[in-house]
Amino acid sequence: MVSQPKKSLQKATSQSEELLQIEALKAAESQKIVAITVEKIRQSLDLEYIFQTTTQEIRQLLNSDRVILYRFNPDWSGTFVAESLTQGWLPLIQQQVHQPELVENVSECSLKNLSIPPIVDTYLQDTHGGRFSKNETYRVCHDIYNASFSKCYLKILEQCQARAYVITAIYQSQQLWGLLAVYQNNGPREWQASEVYILTQIASQLGVALQQAELLKQTQSQKEELAATLKDLQQAQAQLIQSEKMVSLGQLVAGIAHEINNPINFIYANISYVDKYAEDLLKLLHLYQEQHPTPTPKIQKQSIAMDIDYIAQDLPKTLESMMVGANRIHQLVLSLHTFSRLDNAGIKAIDIHESIDSTLVILQHRLLDNGGIPKIELIKEYGHLPLLNCYPAELNQVFMNLLINAIDALETSSANHPQIRIQTKVTADNTILIRIADNGNGIEKNLQSRIFDPFFTTKEPGKGTGLGLSISYQIIVKKHAGQIKCFSELGQGSEFQIEIPLDSLVTS
Repeated sequence: MVSQPKKSLQKATSQSEELLQIEALKAAESQKIVAITVEKIRQSLDLEYIFQTTTQEIRQLLNSDRVILYRFNPDWSGTFVAESLTQGWLPLIQQQVHQPELVENVSECSLKNLSIPPIVDTYLQDTHGGRFSKNETYRVCHDIYNASFSKCYLKILEQCQARAYVITAIYQSQQLWGLLAVYQNNGPREWQASEVYILTQIASQLGVALQQAELLKQTQSQKEELAATLKDLQQAQAQLIQSEKMVSLGQLVAGIAHEINNPINFIYANISYVDKYAEDLLKLLHLYQEQHPTPTPKIQKQSIAMDIDYIAQDLPKTLESMMVGANRIHQLVLSLHTFSRLDNAGIKAIDIHESIDSTLVILQHRLLDNGGIPKIELIKEYGHLPLLNCYPAELNQVFMNLLINAIDALETSSANHPQIRIQTKVTADNTILIRIADNGNGIEKNLQSRIFDPFFTTKEPGKGTGLGLSISYQIIVKKHAGQIKCFSELGQGSEFQIEIPLDSLVTS
């Protein structure tokens, strides 16, 4: 027969085993709950979503009245950033409690304005996080009236409607980020070790989520910076390439203009003498005819063969035509020189109309009927403009790009009477407005926002580099403090508007 002491020992051992099994089950259940909550937290890196999900999940898991997240600012003040609350209790976030006393303060009380919200307590700010800044990870209170709290602190807790609480610290990269607080408002509560464990584990995972969100933010910021840097490099490269092309073109044009200028000056200067000599010879011929009305048969035969009367009438007209042609070439040379502007690499006051006209001279051959493409009608509506301080060569580059684009658009359009209209005027806000419009097919609306991007083009492969409009944008906006805009409708054509302030030139 088993003795009574032995039975008591077996019973005690059995009870201990049962308690251990219960604790093990509780621990496993706690781990499961933590894992589920953490998984929900990790579903997003959006902090607002994380905060709201965390407070809601914890309140439901622990069946508490209020769960709130409090974040420290750099000066150790703080704000509530999220709250989950059961019905019947006043929300703290709407009251904007800026300095809640979430921890016990037994040494001093600096409570201010107790009678009215918002509730303010500077303890956490004055102590840089209180005890939590000294590696204390959590605080548990089963009943605020049995915890020997100061009267000031009790009043704060009563205003917060709290009767019992658990507060855990949230650390981000070993720095105190904020506090996670669970309140029981309707009465005292004996907080279980498993509940405190759940809260501390979730607070730890919150710190990890905060770190991941911060890293994502930094990565996105670095990505944006790299994208901006890449865009700047592409624009710089594009502008450098196009600038080199324009310099080469300018040098070529200037060289051609110089080579043409010398012989044409010789021709232009001597045509007047040829005209005078021809006039004198014709006078002499008429005098011979008057003095010798009956020429010899040989002279008469040669006169008929030469049709001397026709020559006498046509020679002055021929010389006049040569003078017009020489003058035209002379004007062309001047326009080529104006376009190249190798002597105007810096800032200079220029006539905008002269720059546009010089560009049109270069493109004159493309405005004519060419290969079955109808002649492009050019309509110039120039207003009265003052001289503009600008970078002439670069502004010519803009006009060249826009006019070439307009001509290209018209060459591929279905317009029966292709037109390019150029209008200029000074606006009321002391800005020069230049409008270059065509009646081509227009640009699709979804592409209009990209036309100034480097390397973007609506032209067929091989017909455009995508640099012209991008560089034009840089020249107008960055170097002349102006604006360039595009207005276009399919089937109605396109219009580019350039606005250059008369007094806002960028000189650096």
